[in-house]
Amino acid sequence: MVIHVAIVEDEEIHQQALREHLLRYAGENDVTFDIRVFDSPILLLENYKPVYDLIFMDIQMPDLNGMETARKLRAVDQNVLLIFVTSLAQYAIEGYEVAAVDYILKPVQYFSFAMRLTRAIWRISAETGEALTVANTEGTARIKLRDLLYVEINGHTLTYHTHEGTVSGTGTLSALEEKLRGKRFARCNSCYLVNLAYVDSVRGYQLLLKDGTELQISQPKKKSFMQALRDSQAQD
Repeated sequence: MVIHVAIVEDEEIHQQALREHLLRYAGENDVTFDIRVFDSPILLLENYKPVYDLIFMDIQMPDLNGMETARKLRAVDQNVLLIFVTSLAQYAIEGYEVAAVDYILKPVQYFSFAMRLTRAIWRISAETGEALTVANTEGTARIKLRDLLYVEINGHTLTYHTHEGTVSGTGTLSALEEKLRGKRFARCNSCYLVNLAYVDSVRGYQLLLKDGTELQISQPKKKSFMQALRDSQAQD
């Protein structure tokens, strides 16, 4: 399991402590962390994309305090888990306003850190739902179904289009379609398997996704695709 983590902390000594705790936890448990460190909350917010599962947020920072950063963050990402890191517990109480899941007092002790991290990982596992594991020449990628827009095939290459970019793998679209049966995916033609949650509109044989992507619907697939789309919308 790969968990994408951001550390937002202006003091290097605390950055290093959090990173070391994450690496120790990874070594003791079956989990991998993809860690990014921001020494300024402004750097986190610039061109922010909802790619993180968990953010450790210092509250007292000079440019923009952690609470105000969290409010701005919640305007663009309602799902990422927030854990505040602070020297004073009284500040952490305000975390409920921005749906923070926990807080840790400085200096951060590993035992306390590990307990809170375990709770966060349980929640991440419950909320992210199912994922696909895609093997390719660069290694293995884990793609959350909720982040997958559509999959296209070209020869024996499957290209997975996600919010973060594309991932390539090998296989057949028919086998993938069977694997995702009942997961709200449907074929709109012989080349594309679409996440129905991201369908914005259909006009004739033109399909528009919520990110602006346009795909063609083939005449043989039109009836079954539209029925799958109606069934998916009925579940919302």
